[in-house]
Amino acid sequence: MTTGFTGDHFTTVLFFLLFVLGCLLLSMWSSQDLGEGADAFHSGGSGNGPVRQSLALSGDFVSIAGVLYIVGTVAVAGFDGIAVVIATALSPLLFSRVLAGRLPIEHTRSFGDVLAHRLPGPAARRLAAVAALVASVPLLVAQLGPLGEITAALMGFPGRLGETACTVVLGLIILTCASIGGARGATLLQAGMAVSFVFMGPLLAALVMGQFGWSTGELAKAAEKGSQAGDSYFSFGHLFGGGTTGAVDTVSLVLTILLGAAFLPHFIPRLTTSRGPSEARRAAGWTAGTVALLCFSAIFLGYGIQALIGADGINAAGPRGGNNLLLLADALDGGDQGPGMVLTFIASATFLTVMASASVMLLVSSAAIVHDLGAGRAEKARRRVRIHDGVRARLALLAAGAAAIALAVFGRDANPQFWLILSYTVAASSVLPALCVGLLWRRYTVSGLRWAVVGGISVTVLLMFFSPAISGAPDAVFPGADWQVFPLSSPGLVSIPVGFLLAWLGNRREAPEPQPEPDDGEWRPGGRTRQPVG
Repeated sequence: MTTGFTGDHFTTVLFFLLFVLGCLLLSMWSSQDLGEGADAFHSGGSGNGPVRQSLALSGDFVSIAGVLYIVGTVAVAGFDGIAVVIATALSPLLFSRVLAGRLPIEHTRSFGDVLAHRLPGPAARRLAAVAALVASVPLLVAQLGPLGEITAALMGFPGRLGETACTVVLGLIILTCASIGGARGATLLQAGMAVSFVFMGPLLAALVMGQFGWSTGELAKAAEKGSQAGDSYFSFGHLFGGGTTGAVDTVSLVLTILLGAAFLPHFIPRLTTSRGPSEARRAAGWTAGTVALLCFSAIFLGYGIQALIGADGINAAGPRGGNNLLLLADALDGGDQGPGMVLTFIASATFLTVMASASVMLLVSSAAIVHDLGAGRAEKARRRVRIHDGVRARLALLAAGAAAIALAVFGRDANPQFWLILSYTVAASSVLPALCVGLLWRRYTVSGLRWAVVGGISVTVLLMFFSPAISGAPDAVFPGADWQVFPLSSPGLVSIPVGFLLAWLGNRREAPEPQPEPDDGEWRPGGRTRQPVG
């Protein structure tokens, strides 16, 4: 695919550029005034209703890094990919059953607001800010890399320089849109992205099935033949090389996705704008259905990549997050004829997905910096800077976004899947124990929260540093070095129980804070509310 601006497919490139401009104009149309302050910038109102809530929450769940990882795993590993698909589909259902109805409703701007309902004070907010930033920034980095690859292929900018330039330019455009639109713009983009993916997933799956006479049996046979793995293509543990270690690593990955994908910090404030626990549960339940539809489509896309491209073509493209979908687009467009409509469609959907997902993650990071890390300021200082809160919120958003763009550029040799697994593992090993401590356990102390957040993050980073994801493997961050000691690429099987254990031990170290009786109509642990009389 070498055609660029002046080639035969100028129309497709122009369509993509107009699509990007339309997203920017949409953000400007939904923009918020600087004088509205950080509260309006981060919350964007409440009471969206279950339909709009479910669409926006579905958009939160769907990230381009996650989609590419699921599709690529199905293509490369067969049965292991289906296990990953099942875990992804069940993750929002688990979220709706466990925590959706127990979240504090209304008046929350950040992840720290959720945890501070039962443990007021700056310590809880700062710990929540650390968890939000560590879990969100790697996922944001994972979004930008594939976006640069796909856009460079569409524009005809080959090589490392073209991908880097597209990553930087589009990253800056996304930062601009997020800082202009705020929470209202992000919600609108997320809902639009969810609707587009509901159509795009089945449509691409139908294009793949059309290549094989609409026969799932023929598609599966062609995928098995293209994989060159024989019967092992449908065996468990093939993703990590087979054997006992490969099977255990696959179990660890599935567990991490199941518990981590639904408990990322940018999901939590979304449901707190519901009108009540029952509406939050309905929105999360409808989201589970939407995500299940997309995951079902991913199975056909993954098998289609393996059947149409084959193992040699996939391996030649390298272990990059966006390459598999680019290869599929090329095959569906008819081969070496330059960028066609399928690639343009995928590039446009990718940009919308990254813009919507990045906007929400940037808002959560900005709220963590403005609301939570600065929670210990004196009240006098708070009043003095209140008129500048809107500006400060946008500056914090730009700082978080600039850091993510820098990591995406200078760390582009790292497989985007590494950033994705890191984010999911932090969410499952640190954020989830912190939520369980704050919303489900009767004993709730600063020590328990600190041990859950700091301990879970530390264990995750330590295990991943000594895992094959960092060194000693062809697709590692440092493939030329080898200091691995821990055998699993996904450490969730160890880090998740350790995170819960640390939370329990931390809670036992000190007496819990006395819990005041909530006022009428306010949140109670367990998600129940007491309605005001009259």
